[in-house]
Amino acid sequence: MQVLDTSDEATHTMSAMDPENPAKPTAPKNRRVASRSGEDRPGTPGNRRGHGAPSAAAPTPTGGRGGLATVVGALVGIAVGAVGIGAVTWGSGCGNRANKAVTTLPSATTTTSESAPSFSVSTEVAPAPDDSNEPEVAEPDAPTKETEAKPWTGPWLGAIAQVTPVYPTPRFSKNRLGYLRRGAKVATSEKAVHTDSCKQGFYALIDGGYVCGKYATLDEQDSRVKLGVKAPDLEGPMPYKYAYNTAHGTPLYAQVPSKDDMLKYEPYLLDRAKKKDKDTDAKSVEKADQPRRDEGDQASTARPAPSATASAAAPDHAIASGSALVLEAPAPSASAVDEDDEDEKPWWQRDTKDKPLDVKLSDLDEKDGTIAKRMVKGFFVAIDRSFSWNNRLWYKTTEGLIAPSDRMIVPKTPELRGFDMASGVKQVGFIRGSQASKHDQKKDGKGFTKKGKAARFTSYALTGKTDLDGKQRYLETADGFWIREADAALTEPGPRPERIAADEKWVDVNLTRRTLVAMVGDKPVYAAMISPGKTSAKKEKDHRTKSGIFRIREKHIATTMDGDGTAGGDLPYSIMDVPYVEYYDGSYALHAAFWHNNFGHEQSHGCVNLAPQDAKWLFFWTEPALPRGWHGVWSSDKRQGSWVVVHE
Repeated sequence: MQVLDTSDEATHTMSAMDPENPAKPTAPKNRRVASRSGEDRPGTPGNRRGHGAPSAAAPTPTGGRGGLATVVGALVGIAVGAVGIGAVTWGSGCGNRANKAVTTLPSATTTTSESAPSFSVSTEVAPAPDDSNEPEVAEPDAPTKETEAKPWTGPWLGAIAQVTPVYPTPRFSKNRLGYLRRGAKVATSEKAVHTDSCKQGFYALIDGGYVCGKYATLDEQDSRVKLGVKAPDLEGPMPYKYAYNTAHGTPLYAQVPSKDDMLKYEPYLLDRAKKKDKDTDAKSVEKADQPRRDEGDQASTARPAPSATASAAAPDHAIASGSALVLEAPAPSASAVDEDDEDEKPWWQRDTKDKPLDVKLSDLDEKDGTIAKRMVKGFFVAIDRSFSWNNRLWYKTTEGLIAPSDRMIVPKTPELRGFDMASGVKQVGFIRGSQASKHDQKKDGKGFTKKGKAARFTSYALTGKTDLDGKQRYLETADGFWIREADAALTEPGPRPERIAADEKWVDVNLTRRTLVAMVGDKPVYAAMISPGKTSAKKEKDHRTKSGIFRIREKHIATTMDGDGTAGGDLPYSIMDVPYVEYYDGSYALHAAFWHNNFGHEQSHGCVNLAPQDAKWLFFWTEPALPRGWHGVWSSDKRQGSWVVVHE
């Protein structure tokens, strides 16, 4: 996102929104689908769930009671999606931490109250199998590149489980090759291999692996496929659009709410007596890195994003979003208590001026059939599609839940992109600060003069020639001008380790320079700025990135990261479907970060943050390759991951 620039020294971002947030030393946990081997390894949790449905986004109607077909589609998708999430989930984050079970979401119903039509929708979606006790099977050779690239006209296998596992052979085993997400379509053979464990038969995928017919279908018209999660956008910089929650207590509904539901669960819509929101959480927000509204997004420009109490000026009979919806009668707040008894109020309605909130992820769950959970300010959701209902615009998330868009902002994506290292380019310099300049060397060779601005995040090929002027070292660019070393993040790969072959792909991560270089043997291919883990003298706040030599273990187009705070006053965080995640050691990963714009500085909670376009480039360059239509892939003896070398 194109967020406002930070200063050169800025190292903070939104406390609740960043899974590796230095401002709030939260312990990040990445919720992922069961691991490839099924083993309960410390810091190596299984992946929560996959994505990828090739269906297009539903149109957004404008009328409160119009767009019935769109609402029907949204309701079906929500019902099927929430049921499909019922797989075992694990918690993890950027750092070696033990696995932690995460409670799964409840099955959503599709029956709404009198303000919306009732729909009868089949939700017969089986959760993914628990294969952790199955044997490990021998893996066949991977398909040839020619086979993988061959065009395919059908048949197609559609994934109907939120997490649809792909196995090496036609049987359940604890070593999965990867997984599909509900709605994904993959090339397959039409004839199934029937077994006792999968009576529907295993279908062989053209790009390798087998899928049980219990979790997929050849019927492309099956509603569970057609209304699956929207296919990730692999052409743009990020697979989904993301929305930032602007206030405590925003609900994630398990079903489309009626007018009465909205009053019950969102009493702030009618409450005009509340004072201006003074969340203490706002004090830890780095204003320069707050997401700005994406002006090209319909949902984000529908209305201003209110604070937790921004409805104070709204009349008692109107929804705060500015819609024309008229409520028949103000219902009493479900959380009405003595105004002076703050401790008796729901956590999201308390005045935090004198007493900071003490909230954990488990406190956010409500699960009463209508609402699944509430969000803390700073949470992000990934948007599957949007729809209008009761004169309000709603987001259906990739997890099958729905959120009111008037409580959220769709941020812009950071536009930073790395440097394609052409033949002969040995070193690249990235401008980190907003006050950097280009310089000319004086004719006598003694000193430098400014010749214009060097824009933040621009990159330049360097000749290798340097000169010292006083205490400042200057670097010559291939374009003929000079830049100060203090203004730049420089690429400086270490020597290729002996175990890496001369023609092998590997990734060099320089923690001191805060740069990354993709290498083939000794040849640099692509360079990018990174944000490594933030270091601190205080143990609970020291989240430095671990050094060492590793192989990429698993890759996910997107996977959710959330967790509780590690110190008093730290609130939980949650970022749904963090893009382009590559795990290489326990829960340490290379991944995209769209929630900050502070690349070239320490920022993360241990992972290696990249700008979205850089993370995407790296994701599709490294091994193991992600087969067509898959959402996640694991490395194996015959599909080994690329090396990652992390050093100071």
